[in-house]
Amino acid sequence: MAVFLVFLTLQATEVILVIGNFSSNPDTIKIGGYVGIATAAVAWYASAAGVINGITGRRVLAVGSPFSSRPRTVDRAPSRTPMPQH
Repeated sequence: MAVFLVFLTLQATEVILVIGNFSSNPDTIKIGGYVGIATAAVAWYASAAGVINGITGRRVLAVGSPFSSRPRTVDRAPSRTPMPQH
């Protein structure tokens, strides 16, 4: 979901900047610049979430779930605690 939002805001930035480039209103390009700053913030969050969640081994920053209908499987690292013997 986080990566999807990065590309969604990037697409919005590009569309607004193209419209601003062909329009006679210079404020449209400024709006595109502000949307570009929002894109940078979303991309920074997605990158930070990937690094922080990867380092800690748990979800600290939420990134959403994939859009697929298949159930998600998680590969977990083997535990260092020995299993009790019965």
